[in-house]
Order: sequence, then C-alpha cells, then structure tokens
Amino acid sequence: MAGKQGKRRHGGVRHILFVADFAYASSSLILAGVESRLASCPDVALLIRGAHPGDADWEYGVECGIDGVISCLGAGDPRAQWFVAGRRGPPVALVSANKAGKAAKRRTVCFISDAAAIGRAAAELLMRHDLTEFGFVGARYTPPYSWDVARRDAFVGTLAERGFQARVYQPASASAGAAADADALAEWLKSLPKPCGLFVSYDVRAMNVLSACRSARISVPEQIQVVGVDNEPWICEKTSPTLTSIEPDFEGAGSRAAEAILAMIDGAKGGAAETFGIRRVVQRMSTTDVHGDAGRAVRARDYIAAHADERIAVTEIARRLNCSKRTLQKSYAKVFGIRLTDEIAAAKVAKAKKLLSGKDTTIDEIPELVGFESPNHFKRVFKARTGMTMSQFRRRAKGGA
Repeated sequence: MAGKQGKRRHGGVRHILFVADFAYASSSLILAGVESRLASCPDVALLIRGAHPGDADWEYGVECGIDGVISCLGAGDPRAQWFVAGRRGPPVALVSANKAGKAAKRRTVCFISDAAAIGRAAAELLMRHDLTEFGFVGARYTPPYSWDVARRDAFVGTLAERGFQARVYQPASASAGAAADADALAEWLKSLPKPCGLFVSYDVRAMNVLSACRSARISVPEQIQVVGVDNEPWICEKTSPTLTSIEPDFEGAGSRAAEAILAMIDGAKGGAAETFGIRRVVQRMSTTDVHGDAGRAVRARDYIAAHADERIAVTEIARRLNCSKRTLQKSYAKVFGIRLTDEIAAAKVAKAKKLLSGKDTTIDEIPELVGFESPNHFKRVFKARTGMTMSQFRRRAKGGA
C-alpha cells in the first residue's frame, strides 16, 4: 500500500501534503484544524502548498513520495481531480462544497459543507428580523452547481414551511458576461417588494449583489437585508455596508480530514462523503436595523475591532453611537449574549496574542500597544482569559514547552 511504502521510504515518518488556495480565509481555518489534529502525532510531517493559477509546483509533493493528501481545492478543480483520479497514488481527503465525481479512486474521502443546514440558517436568520418578503441569488454559473441548488432549495423550503415564498434569481446563461448579469441583477433587485430579506449563496456573489444595490439606489439594510456564506473577512468586513455571513465549520472539517487521512494511510478504505456543519452566523450591517439594538451592537463591535490597540471606554462608544451607556450595554448583551466590557477585553487579548506570536515586540511593550495604562492589570486580564501568562503563551506559540 502507498502508506506502508511511504513509511519505509521516510524511516517511519508519515508525510501529508496539504494543498489549498490561500486567497480564501477558509483554507487557513481548515489548515488550523489539520494542524490541531496532527499536533499529537510526532511521526507525521505536514507539507503545505499554496496552489494558485500558474503555480507549476503543486504536483511536486506527490512526485516526491507523499503518504496522504488533504486538498481544499474545489472538487471540479483539475488539480484536485489529478489527486483523486489515479488508483495508485496516496489516499486523499477532499474538503469542498462538492464531492468528487465518479472518477475518484476508492481511497478518497470527501468532506462537504452542509448545504441544507446553510440554507435553513439563512431563512431562520431573516425570519427572525420580522420580514415577510424574501429572495435568493444563486451563483453565476449554468447549469448551477449542486451545492448552489441545495442551498437554494433548503432556503425556499424552510420559508415555505412558515407560509412564505422566495423569489429566485438564477442567471439564464453565464456566457452573457458580467456586465449583462449586473444589469439584469439590478433590475431584478428593483422589482422585489420591500423590505426584503435576501440570501446569496456565497460571499463573492453577495459582493456583486451589494454593488448592484448601489447602482440601483437600493438601501441596504433599510430596503434589502443581505446574508452570504463563508465569512470571508476581505469581503465581509470591507464591503459597504459590511456583510452578514454564515461561516461553515471549516476548522472542524480540517480536523476530521486529518483523522481520515491517518486512518487511510494505516489501511482504512475511503469512498465516503461526509458533511460538516455551521460554526456560527456573523451578523454585520447588511442585516441590521441601524437604529435598533442590533445596529448599536454591531457598530460597537466594529468599533472595538478597529480600535483594539487603543484605550476603549464604553462611554466613548456610546457617545459615538448617540445613546446612553446603559442602553448600549443592554443592546450588546441582548444581541451577542455577552457584556460589552468582556468584548473589549477579548479584543485586546486577541490583539496581544498576535503580537506575542511575532518576534518584534517585547512582552513589556504589549500592554501599552493594546491600550492598557497598567501593565500589571493587563497581565491579570490576559492570564484570566487564556489560563497562561504572556511568557507561557509566547513559548507555546513558538513551539516550546
């Protein structure tokens, strides 16, 4: 077997190749799950390859005798197909929105995002906002991908169970071009009864929808509320308004993929297709009542994230949002289920962790860099939230004891 040959070839060490397009944050989350599972396996070496258009090196690891492959490339990607098509190569765990096709060899396992759960979550979120009109925008591909159809059907079906209907925009042909699609999409958006809740099958497409809303002079979220999928920060946090998104459990999928690869290297059969669910729904301004509790809470959270390296006072946030300190605190607890002061502390600890993982900042400098006047106070906050001192965290981040 390929796994046994690999063990002999590498002196007992199992070599696993991880291939992903790191332009997407989901790839880094999947990798984090893989690394977490493999952390307790001293006899495993992980080789990471960032596949991108024009990259000629993505085959290199397999040619050099890899024992197993974890691929985050789409199931239809020619590079992913290259991994799964042969019967003599190493076992493959594929993390994707679609399962591998019929050409996949038997020693392949697929981890597929749960399209039905995603569609239901989108419907439940928008119905909680007391909307009665809904719509769905699919990918600009014909015929549509199976995951696109499954997300649409689950969204429409969940609404139908509650007595609601959803209008669907599915381009007649992708060959018409982006400009023609943008015009058609804008006209469709204008035709929707408003206010309306709109589910878009993935974040990149949701970015197109927000652009079409701007060109059609449709206000988001006042007239149309928009929710996407994947929680890609470079999209969700940079669009105007910021985009609410459903985040699948990518990290959990990575951990399960690593577990499956280890089992197949040791002789287990593949051929399975499993789903992974949702980690969270991140609400941002595209689904927010600007003047209500959610609007205050989301804007407060965005302010905290943007100013984690400064001294943050609840009274100052309240002043910026034109409300009382008490109103802001009640809104935040109602929407996110935690105290506003806890969110501030968590943001500063997260900032400190990033600094501790680098090499250019001393531990004594960090409290000031995260906006704490008292170093000893921040050290107590950090240990209370992480269970470690900053020195212990730095050693662990660098691979020490």
